[in-house]
Amino acid sequence: MKEVQEDKHSDYVLRYLVRLADNGAEMDITLNVGGATITGVLIGNVKYLEELERTLHRGNSDLESKMTTFFEKMSDKFQRETDQDEYESGYIHLRKAKLVDSQGKVPIHGSLWRGKISDVNGFSFESVQ
Repeated sequence: MKEVQEDKHSDYVLRYLVRLADNGAEMDITLNVGGATITGVLIGNVKYLEELERTLHRGNSDLESKMTTFFEKMSDKFQRETDQDEYESGYIHLRKAKLVDSQGKVPIHGSLWRGKISDVNGFSFESVQ
């Protein structure tokens, strides 16, 4: 994998972890984003699209067909770019995402989450239970 270069907008270690996820690795992670704490399982961009497609299918055959076509095209694009070993989407994807508020409550539970890597203020390698 090509070396990840530091930039002033995001943490190069986090970007490297996202690239590992884009190549199939998964891990528990907790993020601080603009004062909010978000925890979940770090997944790659193709896995995110596959799970999003499954989540959004609602039984409408016309809509389902269009969504399937869209997600297949996006997955193919992401896979080609990931295979080039220089691609960075600029986004981080979580499965089983939980947003933890200041009282430790979890107002959002078990969903997919996508955010900009440059918006992440800090992270750790475990999830909040």
